[in-house]
Amino acid sequence: MSAAYADEAYEIWLAHALGAGSDYTAAVAEFGSARNFFEASETEWRMLGIFKPSQIEKLSKRDIARASKAAQICKNNSWHIVSQCSEYYPVHLKNITDSPALLYVNGDPGCLKARLTVSIVGARDASRYGKEVAYRLAASLTRAGVTIISGGALGIDSASHEGAISAGGKTVAVMGCGLGAGYLPENEALRNSVSQNGAVISEYYPLSSPTRGSFPMRNRIISGMSLATVIVEAGEKSGSLGTAHHAIRQGRDVCAVPGDAISSAYIGSNILIANGAKPVFSAADVLSDYAYTYPDLIDLDSVERTLAPVANAAPVKQRTPDNLNKTQSAVYALFGDEPISYDTLVIKSGLAAPELSVVLTELELEGIITCCPGNRYKII
Repeated sequence: MSAAYADEAYEIWLAHALGAGSDYTAAVAEFGSARNFFEASETEWRMLGIFKPSQIEKLSKRDIARASKAAQICKNNSWHIVSQCSEYYPVHLKNITDSPALLYVNGDPGCLKARLTVSIVGARDASRYGKEVAYRLAASLTRAGVTIISGGALGIDSASHEGAISAGGKTVAVMGCGLGAGYLPENEALRNSVSQNGAVISEYYPLSSPTRGSFPMRNRIISGMSLATVIVEAGEKSGSLGTAHHAIRQGRDVCAVPGDAISSAYIGSNILIANGAKPVFSAADVLSDYAYTYPDLIDLDSVERTLAPVANAAPVKQRTPDNLNKTQSAVYALFGDEPISYDTLVIKSGLAAPELSVVLTELELEGIITCCPGNRYKII
C-alpha cells in the first residue's frame, strides 16, 4: 500500500493530520520517517503519549489521497515541501507554540534559514508616504543583511517586498491561501518576483482558497519568522495589528513608524508606540538591539540611520491616472502624501462646491481617490 506514494505524501499527510503546534518532529524521530509512522498501528501511536484523542482519530483515518495529490502538484510546479524536520525550516518559527508542521515553498528554501529577519507590515490601502517609508526601510534593512518578511498583500506589504528586491536582497511572502490559488491576481507579478528573489510560502494545501480566518492565522507565521515586526501606517482596526499582537505573544519585538497624530491611518501605529512599541525612523533603530546578539551579521556602524533613497532603483509603484480631463487632472494635482480636506480642495481648486463634488465623485469611481473620515480625501 505505502509503496504507491512518494515520501513527501506521507510528510504532508502527517503534518496536516497533526496540525499546527503538534509534535511532528517527535513523531518522525520515534518512527524514523513519516512513512514508517503511517504504517505503524494505532496502538503504537497511543503509546507515545503525545497525541490528543482528536489527533489519533484523524490519524487513524489514514486519508492520504489528498496529501498525495498535493505532493504531485508541488512536483509539477517545482515547489518545495519543508517540514519541521527539514534543514530549511525557519529557525525562529520553530520556537512558537503554534508553529506549522509543514510549509509549501515557491522559490529558494535556503532563504528560510536566515537568522536576521524582520517583518514589515501595514495598511493595504496605504498612502504614498507610507509606501515610500516601507520601501526605503526594507531596502535599508536589506543592505544591512536582513531578510524581509511580509504578507504579499497590496500597500505596505508590496512596498516592503519591492524595497528588499531593489536592494538586491531576499524577501519572503507568507500567503493566507494555498500556493497557486490565484488570490489577488493584481499582485501575481510581485509574487513571481518574490519567488525569484526569495520565496513565497504557505501552510495551506496547494491551490486552496483563502477563508475568513486564514489571513489572521498566517500572521502568526510572519511574526514568528521574525526577530522584530515593524508596523507602518496601521489604522485603529488594521489587520496588521494582529501581526503585532502575535509578535507580543511570541515574545518578539514590536516596532512602529510614528505617524500624523490626527490621521486615522496612523492611529494603530501610534497606539502601539504609546503602549511600548519601539518607534522607528531608520534601519538602525530596528537593528540596534541585535548588534550584540548577532555580531557576525550586523555591523551597526555601517547600518543606515536615515531612510535614504535607494540608488538605481525604481520608485515605489504608484497608479498613474489615465484619460483624465483637464478639470479632473487639475484637482488630482492638488493631492499630496496626506489626506486633504474638502474645504481645502474648494479653496485650492477655485471650483464651486457643487462642481468640485462632481469631480471628486468621478475620481472616486475611477478608483483613484477615496474619502476618509472627516470629509477628507486621499490618493489610493
